[in-house]
Amino acid sequence: MSSRDEISLTDSDLQEMLAASPPETGYQETRTNSRTQEHEMRWELHQPFGQWSNHSVHLRDGLDLTVVEWDFQQNVNFTVDVQMQPLFGFNFCVAGGFLAQVRDAATDLVVRSQDTHTGFFQGDIKTTSKTAAGQKLTLVQMAVAPRLLETLANVSPDCAHPPLNQIFSRTQAGFQWRTQSVTPAMTIALHQILQCPYQGLTKQIYLESKVLELVALQLDQLSERPPNLTAVSGLKSDDVERIHLAKDILIRDLENPPSLLTLAKQSGINSLKLKQGFRQIFKTTVFV
Repeated sequence: MSSRDEISLTDSDLQEMLAASPPETGYQETRTNSRTQEHEMRWELHQPFGQWSNHSVHLRDGLDLTVVEWDFQQNVNFTVDVQMQPLFGFNFCVAGGFLAQVRDAATDLVVRSQDTHTGFFQGDIKTTSKTAAGQKLTLVQMAVAPRLLETLANVSPDCAHPPLNQIFSRTQAGFQWRTQSVTPAMTIALHQILQCPYQGLTKQIYLESKVLELVALQLDQLSERPPNLTAVSGLKSDDVERIHLAKDILIRDLENPPSLLTLAKQSGINSLKLKQGFRQIFKTTVFV
């Protein structure tokens, strides 16, 4: 620990704390006859500096889902130094944020609420995540092996998804990434993952379908050129702002969303323009 208000940890420190924690709050791994539960791992850590939980689900060969939650009472710097096989990562920040310093990277990775990051990991990677005290962080992360994308696309490795090949160098070691914004369609799928109502095989199939949906939405987003919203849609800048407001209202109340007419009234825009503009800007309907 570097000061009273800041603590610095490594992956080894984390493993030691988990090993020393009581069974009910430390590392817990479910082992039952259920195939789904055999592929799940969950642990929780309660320390003076805050709470930390990790829930991982192995969905299939080359596809893993992890939900991470931090609620820190102190500033925490967490350093990980690992050797990684080639891997694509899809990261969605549902709440909170942090700064990640990546070795040999020209810039730091800034993670904010409602950001999504697509990354490529390969070789020796060292990152230090700096998280400020007093915030609750929720991350939904997917790890996808390149061979799985190649299988899903039914193509050879050299022809696998063009946007990924154009953005990331498959020969460069380290961590490369691209930052974009979470869309309304992504928000709905993320909410469904976090509130998954199923168990057993149904849960396994459901989570895999939602993870692949998010990967598809992310790949589609990477394929698009950044639009000039006003020019492309023919909307006034004020209309664009009101449609973004409507999106924020929907995200705040996914459990009980307002009707189209109520949403339009709350956003200060007529319902027809809201429907048309929502599709033009976010590439999805108001209600999926």
